[in-house]
Amino acid sequence: METQIPEDPTDLDAALKLVSQVVPEPIREHWADIDGVRYPPKQAYQLISNLPRSSFTSHTALARLREIGFTTSIYKAKNGVQRLETGGDLTVALSDYTHLSASFATLLEFLTTNELTKHLSSAESAFDGSDMTGCADAVEHFHFSEDLLDAALAVRQHVGRLNDVIHATVIARCLPLILEPGETVTVRPSLGAGNDPSRPFDVETDRRIAEFKVSQWKGADTMRKRGVFADLVHLALDPTERRAQLFVVGALPKKFLVASRSTAEWALGRSSPHTRHRFEEKFGPAGQFTVADFTTGPAAHIEIVDIAALVPSLGLADEML
Repeated sequence: METQIPEDPTDLDAALKLVSQVVPEPIREHWADIDGVRYPPKQAYQLISNLPRSSFTSHTALARLREIGFTTSIYKAKNGVQRLETGGDLTVALSDYTHLSASFATLLEFLTTNELTKHLSSAESAFDGSDMTGCADAVEHFHFSEDLLDAALAVRQHVGRLNDVIHATVIARCLPLILEPGETVTVRPSLGAGNDPSRPFDVETDRRIAEFKVSQWKGADTMRKRGVFADLVHLALDPTERRAQLFVVGALPKKFLVASRSTAEWALGRSSPHTRHRFEEKFGPAGQFTVADFTTGPAAHIEIVDIAALVPSLGLADEML
């Protein structure tokens, strides 16, 4: 049956009429009481809003349904207790911000309580050979709840640009530490990850050009290797006499650049045709250079700086962050 959005989706009678025409799906964890019948909150709110379920979480659906005036279950992130509430004063207390905070708490609790790799391995073993009942038991035992999925989706949706935040904050904090007396930023810095044609470098002053790579290498870093080499090439292609610096995190990126026997052609394999053309035009065929040859040759004037010396938190081990 095709559903229609009520003229006023916050009108209790219109929402009740719309939802009550549909058979409720099975209750998993959360529920909304619609005229004495319990519906999964996502089903009820989808019928009212006509939005796809992937565009909102159970937390959001619960909050919106309470705003309309329905009674629902409420997830308490710290202890998992559910209780009854109606609308009214909860509209402010259970705002989107509160729900996102609850999502962070849910996700953080799962990740800190369990060592994820071992947890997933144990779950895989539990599912292996299980029937329907056994799988359902494993879902509950390993805490793969609807709340966990909704929390992960909500966090991913809201922090999808977290790398940009880190990139911007690192550059911003480094600028007052690296600029010399009298040195000024001459081009608007590129704080977001990536460059655009009008801002070829992350930082450009009257005395220097600089690129920042703020990712923490783990050992198997193929894409990071190609990215840091592309930035090195980008700096080496600059025709000015300005100081050139490549800021990286830790010892691994520099070790790769000064010691790798991989070819420059391989390292530029994911770079744009324009970059590869400029490389060959200025330095010759990329297949004739190893990464180390290029770093210690045409790019020898570029300083490779460990950002952790300026921003110590970037040098902390993962378990200390």
